[in-house]
Amino acid sequence: MLACLATLPAFLFVVYVATEERGAALRRAETESVYVADMASRQHAYHLLGARQLLDRIPALVATDEYGLGELPKLLSAILSGLPQFANLGVINLDGKIAYSVIPPSDQVNMAGIEAVQRALESREVAVGTYLVGPIVARPILIMAKALRNAQGRPMRVLFAALDLAWLDHLAQEAGLPADSAMLIVDRNGTILASSLSTRSERGADNRLKGFAQLIQHPNSLTPCEAPDGIARLAVATPLKGVNDVWVVVGPPEANIHAAVNWIFIRDLTVLALFAVFAIISSLIATDLSVLRDIRLLANATQRFGRGELNVRAPIPLPGGEIRDLTEAFNTMADTLERRHRQALRSQERLRALSHRLRTARESEAARIAQELHDELGQELSVLHVELEYLRRKVANGNLEVREEILSLIDNLGERLSAAVHSVRRIASELRPGVLDRLGLTAALEWLLNEFGRRTGVHTALAVEAIDEAVDADVSTALFRITQEALTNVARHSGASAVKARLTGNADGIVLCIEDNGSGFDPTAELRGPSLGLLGMKERASRLGGTLDIRSAAAHGTELCVKVPRRAAQGPEVELEGALDEDPADR
Repeated sequence: MLACLATLPAFLFVVYVATEERGAALRRAETESVYVADMASRQHAYHLLGARQLLDRIPALVATDEYGLGELPKLLSAILSGLPQFANLGVINLDGKIAYSVIPPSDQVNMAGIEAVQRALESREVAVGTYLVGPIVARPILIMAKALRNAQGRPMRVLFAALDLAWLDHLAQEAGLPADSAMLIVDRNGTILASSLSTRSERGADNRLKGFAQLIQHPNSLTPCEAPDGIARLAVATPLKGVNDVWVVVGPPEANIHAAVNWIFIRDLTVLALFAVFAIISSLIATDLSVLRDIRLLANATQRFGRGELNVRAPIPLPGGEIRDLTEAFNTMADTLERRHRQALRSQERLRALSHRLRTARESEAARIAQELHDELGQELSVLHVELEYLRRKVANGNLEVREEILSLIDNLGERLSAAVHSVRRIASELRPGVLDRLGLTAALEWLLNEFGRRTGVHTALAVEAIDEAVDADVSTALFRITQEALTNVARHSGASAVKARLTGNADGIVLCIEDNGSGFDPTAELRGPSLGLLGMKERASRLGGTLDIRSAAAHGTELCVKVPRRAAQGPEVELEGALDEDPADR
């Protein structure tokens, strides 16, 4: 754009110069055409004068009588051979027949109807006719005639001279007009009487000059017109001296007038266009070398960095400036983001390790509390129950009135102790089900499903395939807790009437699928705002090196599948002390 703007003044100047040159070319063509037309008019007048004088003197040079021509034929032949402006010389009888012609006619010719012959018989002066195609020479000529009279003044014959128009061609060539210029002799009706083009092109049936009416209204100004050859011309018209209502028209082709100017204009525009293209290409190359290449490298580095290649950096441009500053700022930002990313990964791993430790500690503490509840408090309550039973038997043998009251109190206390024992066992089981530690994962899941069905009335089923009892403790605990959380979600949200669980073992690990026939939900909506239960299940599976997949649809139930290895994945060792402490530089 800058290169185009830079060359715009030059383009405008070339257009201005071309416009001025076109105007100057029109003025030159107009001046030359007026000059040539005037010269042709004067040349024509000179020829008429010469022919008039010749025809006046010939009768005095040769004596003739009424019946013979005498020496006239010899004289006319000599004159024609020495004066090329004449096309023919000859004598006509009064009946119009040819008495003598230097150029003999090829056929019988009668010239009685020619205007110049008729006027010569009526006058003693030389009569000038009109342009016509000569009946003898068969080309455009102007007939001039003078009557040969006897001593009594009675006409005996008519002497005629035919002016040739070949001088129009010579005059057009000598004037230096552009190629295909026309020099025409036109009458007042626009009919072309003679043309310098007649020797170079055939004249059509319509021998009229188009635009002649406008041409004679502005005789000395270039006016558009068109000759029978069909070429558009700009011509001027000048009255032909010596002949009334006849004009000489000089018209160079309009295209030729502007040809030189147009060629110069096109040449200059071409040179300027090439210069502009060269400037644009040079600008693009220079811009590419100085700016665009660095911007492309920076853009490529930015795209790769956005795709996750955090180690990508843009090369620093050698020249200083805004691009270098931008590249350095990008690299600094990339370094900071990469460092923060590494710190985030370390922090995430620390949090995972801490969460795993907390869960492990919670499971251990739950197991300890359950054990203590079962071993200590449960035993104490059982002993109390036995002692109460012993006391009951003793009281049964005592006073009847006191015995009934004491027995009632003892029975009530026994029921409360039984309820306390049951509560202790339930709490211990929920904290850490003993069946998981004693009988393994399969028995624990079966017990959990049965308990869920007994409490909620939901039909449960468990299918087990290729599972041995030697399942890693962490894996068993994770799968048990995931099943426990899934059943809690079924009871709270799905409204299902049946739950099926499938536990499958293969070479890759263990797969647990839990499926219900409840109302279902939109997993994508759930993922946009996940619950703590789902987060916990995913975290347990992820910590073991496994995956959790949820498939659900409205009114089509929900299926949850967990895939974990047979042995828990060993995470990196992370120190708990200061695990969440941040480096001040990170903050």
